[in-house]
Amino acid sequence: MTQISATDQILLLLREQLQRSERGRVRGADREQRRSATAQQRIEALAAIRDLPERDFRRALVRGLLGERLGEELIAEPAFEAVTGEVLRLIEASPEAQRLLDRVARDFRTT
Repeated sequence: MTQISATDQILLLLREQLQRSERGRVRGADREQRRSATAQQRIEALAAIRDLPERDFRRALVRGLLGERLGEELIAEPAFEAVTGEVLRLIEASPEAQRLLDRVARDFRTT
């Protein structure tokens, strides 16, 4: 059996988010009908804040993706911030993951 590293899991999450974002744009899907619309709406609201530092936005994007996958109730846990920071560090350490995060962030910022 093939073992999937943490970086591979992050890349999968980013690719899935990018695909959902593209599908939603192509079909013109109603935001209320999208899976995890509350996380999506929070990220879109943050993307609209133009003076929010880019790294803060990326951290919020990673936090939203993790919350969507692991459960929204975990976001309030103090340890969740540490996990978010570690995942962001892993993404920034991988050129491929960084490119995917850049693309997802750009898509949210231009929508």
